[in-house]
Amino acid sequence: MAAIIAVLIVIILAAKLILKGYKTEAILFIAGLALMSCTGIFGWGDVLPANVTSTNLSTFDPFKFISYMLGYRAGGLGLTIMVLMGFAELMTRIKADAVIVRLAVKPLSCVKNKNILLFFGYIIGASLQLAIPSATALAVLLMVTLYPILTGLGISRASSAGVIASTLGLTLTPLGVDAIKASESVGMGLMDYLSYQAPTSAIAIVAVGIAHVVWQSYQDKKEGYVTGADVITNSDDDGNKAPGVYAILPMLPIIAAIVFSKLVISSIHLDVVTIVLISVFISLAFEGVRSRSLKESLDCFGSFMKGCGNAMTSVVFLLVAAGVFAYGIQSTGAISNLISSAQGAGMPALALTFVFAVVVGLSALVMGSGNAAFLSFVDIVPAVAHSMGANPVAMMLPMQQASALARAASPVAACVIVSAGGSKLTTFEVIKRTSIPMLVGFFVHFIAVMIMLG
Repeated sequence: MAAIIAVLIVIILAAKLILKGYKTEAILFIAGLALMSCTGIFGWGDVLPANVTSTNLSTFDPFKFISYMLGYRAGGLGLTIMVLMGFAELMTRIKADAVIVRLAVKPLSCVKNKNILLFFGYIIGASLQLAIPSATALAVLLMVTLYPILTGLGISRASSAGVIASTLGLTLTPLGVDAIKASESVGMGLMDYLSYQAPTSAIAIVAVGIAHVVWQSYQDKKEGYVTGADVITNSDDDGNKAPGVYAILPMLPIIAAIVFSKLVISSIHLDVVTIVLISVFISLAFEGVRSRSLKESLDCFGSFMKGCGNAMTSVVFLLVAAGVFAYGIQSTGAISNLISSAQGAGMPALALTFVFAVVVGLSALVMGSGNAAFLSFVDIVPAVAHSMGANPVAMMLPMQQASALARAASPVAACVIVSAGGSKLTTFEVIKRTSIPMLVGFFVHFIAVMIMLG
């Protein structure tokens, strides 16, 4: 109980300071350090995870974890974000993003209610998870491609960013770690598990798409934004426009990710960073041919490097701070205690399933990671379901989707941070746009599971 109280106090203080305008990264670092220090002082658990070597002085161990996170996040997820945002900067430099906007805006501008496009944008984004199972990678790719189209049509930056941040709020991909682990835990084949997951998720995805249209329209009106008022028109003279073929360049990472995936060509293994680097050099070759200048083409590489540097300062450091904060909460054992308390309360299966889903969702909300929250508790479901004579799949699915939905409403989630950074908004402005649609998704999905599997 003491650990839970300590976590709640730290979360409330951190949120209060961030809302007052204090530097988010610094607050998250301090909050994470404070919680890890409490864990060490009061013996609530291990200050460091098993794969991180202690400094042999407990006072320094929390800082050792920051060092570990810098290497882990900057070298893995951070590198992916840096090259993708560098690629976005390159697309702006060679005006390829303007081409894709120009080509897309013309036919779509005839749609009178522009907010309807948010529904289709969300459905398209959610469908791409079949090839791109990472919420963060998908958000960055959509910020390069879908975001300029939506804003070019006059849809607000906040609405566009909210849709993109939530595209993997409901999972139905066979490539996801959560689905693989969940199917293993309940003793089913992956495709058998997906046969239950897909229909319930599809129903909720449609509901979230509709909720986005209604909620974003309401928020825009509340903030005085008139949808369609700022439709982008290309004012460049014809000689300064990039050719139409440049529209393919921003799409290269998505095309390559789909083609060289398990769905199409599985014999060639390309990670996101490699795909983006290939796309960068293809784009430089296009620009060299257009400008007929090797110097101009190679100078564009500077824009790529600039974008990588901006990502490091504006996004990657925030991801590291969020990771430290999340682990600080995890180290106290507060989340595990909540699950144990709910399990021991003697609730019926339906109520316990709902409580489990809420607790996992809250865990994902404060940790910023759907998989970290879900995988922490996935192994207890079969035993609990068996002891209560309940369907383990019906208990598992709401927990799995709650973790993904809450991630899209977390101010420290990577997908939210990326969407906020790309749209030049705060993470709180983005989660204001994702929270209600994700809440709708949670209840619709829960009801769908109970009707179809309960």
